Amino acid sequence: MITNTDEAGGTRLAEPAAAGTRVVAPDGVTYPWQGFTTGPRTLSDAEIEDHCRLLLGHGVAQVADRAAKELLPYAEDPAAPEQVRAVIMHSATRTTRGFEGDLADVVAGRNPYDVAGYLESRAVTLAREGDLTVGRVGPWREAVARAGVSSVDVGALDYYYLSDALLTVAATPGQEVLRPLLDWYAAHPDAVVRLYALDLETQVFLLWLKERLGLDVLRIDANGPVVSAVWNRKDHLHPTVTDALGVSAGGLEPEELLAREQRLSSAHRLLGMTVPVLPGYLVPRGDDPAEFAEGVRAAARLLLERYGVERGCLKPCEAGDGARIVTGLDLRDEAVLVRHAREAHRHGDAYALEAHVDFATCRIAGREFIVSPSGHIQGGRVAPGLTLQLMNGCSWEGNATLLAEDLAALGVPEDAYASMTDALHAILGAFGGPEAEAAGCAHTLVTGGIDFAVGRIGGRFGDRLVQGVIDLNLSSHGAVYMRAFQDALSGAGPVAHVATRVYRPTAGADLAATAARAERETGPDRAVRVVASVPRRWGMVGVSGSSTADAVSAVEDLVSRLRAAGLVGDDAG
Repeated sequence: MITNTDEAGGTRLAEPAAAGTRVVAPDGVTYPWQGFTTGPRTLSDAEIEDHCRLLLGHGVAQVADRAAKELLPYAEDPAAPEQVRAVIMHSATRTTRGFEGDLADVVAGRNPYDVAGYLESRAVTLAREGDLTVGRVGPWREAVARAGVSSVDVGALDYYYLSDALLTVAATPGQEVLRPLLDWYAAHPDAVVRLYALDLETQVFLLWLKERLGLDVLRIDANGPVVSAVWNRKDHLHPTVTDALGVSAGGLEPEELLAREQRLSSAHRLLGMTVPVLPGYLVPRGDDPAEFAEGVRAAARLLLERYGVERGCLKPCEAGDGARIVTGLDLRDEAVLVRHAREAHRHGDAYALEAHVDFATCRIAGREFIVSPSGHIQGGRVAPGLTLQLMNGCSWEGNATLLAEDLAALGVPEDAYASMTDALHAILGAFGGPEAEAAGCAHTLVTGGIDFAVGRIGGRFGDRLVQGVIDLNLSSHGAVYMRAFQDALSGAGPVAHVATRVYRPTAGADLAATAARAERETGPDRAVRVVASVPRRWGMVGVSGSSTADAVSAVEDLVSRLRAAGLVGDDAG
């Protein structure tokens, strides 16, 4: 195992942020930063520019073009799969505003999830024999020790993002922390770097790493820079109000009107992507809150006038994990719309106002789950099967294997499964066509999750069950861990059913204690995996089953047993 050691030869522990650390919120108020595995420091744009010039000899303006040529997304060849070694390097990213989300929880007095800490920690379970993991937080180090995989601890715990820590360490004169990484990579130059997202900071670091190693290209298990920076958002599925007004709605059935509007979305205009969607409109964010609020009101009027839809869902285009989504908005109440629009404007990204869905539901293990399947691109291919997302309101709690027969058992029409599978192939195909070549992102989509809604929206659609893509999550995602567990159990045989579940661990629920109890509480006929446990912040377990319902029941039962053992808090889920 590769580790960094202190001067006495002992392994350096990654301690959580000091108890006295404080953070300044956007409103200027100072708050305590407590219980996080990292500090709250983030690099400014100017600091990133300085690091880039020091490490690469040029500014960030040149990074994207270089990354597109020198950091190549790795797509598996299904006809000749190869077992490649990998460097596992998952960092939270500014693209999905991980720090801002945790800080917002601190300001609001909620219990944060420590996105940076859990993303680093859970990634260890993706490592296979011979791989190398990179990180620094305490739960990551515990996971490394338990898995027995090689690792490099980069330290720099003051920084929230691992990518910021890597840039800072690389730019520090005389710093030898990264020497083990360089030595390992020199011995395995064909290895793949497995990332959470290829954001700007990660691009700079990997280009520096490639130069230090003397390589022409570096292979990455991540989407290309254009996909990562431009397409990993929710603003591509719907037209703006201005564009939609160019469609004459008179005499059109709602399905035809929706199809015509969707052809004005950036997904179709730029990539030729045609997928089923729900009625909705993009509201770009300008500098004027009043103008933004008027955009939301205009979108609401179109939903009312064109589709008869009376309730809406206001969705931020850049946030992840259901953050800042407002559901069930009365589109007739302009005062409420303006209030939510002004609040939304504060966060800095565009929003989509979409028809509110009364999701189809299923009842498993005493809980009611909405039917919101997800499909995945994995290794540059459409992964087999779908998954049932385990949702708690707008928050994602896990996934379960969902095959065609499982979806039918939930009461969803048989053709829905094929329609969603076709949409996945259409999305992947769009990134391989001539339009993608012109947009600079051809064949650079290799990983991602696509979320669907199945339910009723009323209005002119009446009581019909509709379905549509509601999110393009084109980066590494939580279902990766369900699929890794599933793959380990399936081997070359039929697809195994598994379910994963996110919960809130208690203060004493470290990985060792959780794993020991989970194995004790699971019967011999089931497989169990603890993906991660970051005390007080975030945990995930997985259990096998014979069907979607059986696997979900088993994982819900396990979480209940862990709660009874004092390892899951009341703030679970």
